[in-house]
Amino acid sequence: MITVGTTQRHYGAARNFLDAKVPGARFVRAGNIFRYPDYALLKAFNYIDPMLGNLQWGAKGVDLLHFFNTVSMGSVPWITTFETALPRWDYERPWAIPWGLKLMAGDPCRRLIAISECTANFQRSVMAKWPDLAAAIEPKITVLHPPQAALIEDKSEIWAETGPIRFAIVGALFFVKGGREILRAFDRLLARGLPLHLTIVSTLQFGDDETRSTRADQDEARRLIAKWPDAIVHRERLANPDVLDLFRRSHVALLPTWADTYGYSAVEAQAAGCPVITTDIRAMPEINNDSVGWVIPVPDDWTTNAVHIADHTDAQRARLSAALEVEIERILGEIAGDRSAIARKGAAALAKIRAEHCPEAFARALGEIYAAALA
Repeated sequence: MITVGTTQRHYGAARNFLDAKVPGARFVRAGNIFRYPDYALLKAFNYIDPMLGNLQWGAKGVDLLHFFNTVSMGSVPWITTFETALPRWDYERPWAIPWGLKLMAGDPCRRLIAISECTANFQRSVMAKWPDLAAAIEPKITVLHPPQAALIEDKSEIWAETGPIRFAIVGALFFVKGGREILRAFDRLLARGLPLHLTIVSTLQFGDDETRSTRADQDEARRLIAKWPDAIVHRERLANPDVLDLFRRSHVALLPTWADTYGYSAVEAQAAGCPVITTDIRAMPEINNDSVGWVIPVPDDWTTNAVHIADHTDAQRARLSAALEVEIERILGEIAGDRSAIARKGAAALAKIRAEHCPEAFARALGEIYAAALA
């Protein structure tokens, strides 16, 4: 039995390895000396230092360490699953990148698990300036998409319904998820009498770096929601089991996102036989395509693999928003005109989940990584 230590219990760690039933392995809590200054800064100044929050040292009594977005200074063999690039402090502490890469190139670092091919390529772009370190790190990079069990066996009864088409969008960062553009498109289509129904699960949080949304955007969203009380339902929060049930009852999910490291809600919707409307940023093309859902190509200057989103201009943001709005409205109209696409793409999405995100296959693959790390 391999004893795997972890310093984290948050969603990313749980979603990508802690909840996996890995044969021959058990997870235990591991020590981290940096948690104490990190906690002190949080309590005193409500601040999490980007280095302290993603750095580890001081574990004992374990065979192997597995982190999420974290690198270790210790000698215990370690693995990290990551969602963008390592070291995690690349934008806030650029001077420390070479040091972080040296930790990753060292012998204790045994494997770097990217959650998508996009993530792996993002990591390569970070390493490009340090070819010697990149040569040592590249063989350690592995892509392993998060597991996802099928959430429904047969959705034919829901697909056969003739009432309003039920759509769902889930995410606190409503404007980053394309919420503003969704509401504007629904407003116009509902005014034309199309049989659409939208459920929103979001706090309608604004002020993000991606869309630069404001209180005025939130006010507009609330006004449009209130305008259609019979067609648009808003819930600030739902427990995860209720979110999954919402996807089971919905026909189509929406995630025309401006920025997402992965898009877990899209995978969960697909697992409920719910095809998804997404953009083609980051890992989305690996999750969604026009056979299992609907994909909105974004303007070419909205690059996802080399430029930080904060570098985009207001003009580029306005162009992206307008493009999303037009395409969302077009796709919603097409779905209303041909409901058979929902069942066809929903069935294909469910089959894709079973083939590419099988929890048992994921657990076996992770077990093999653990064994190889200690071989």
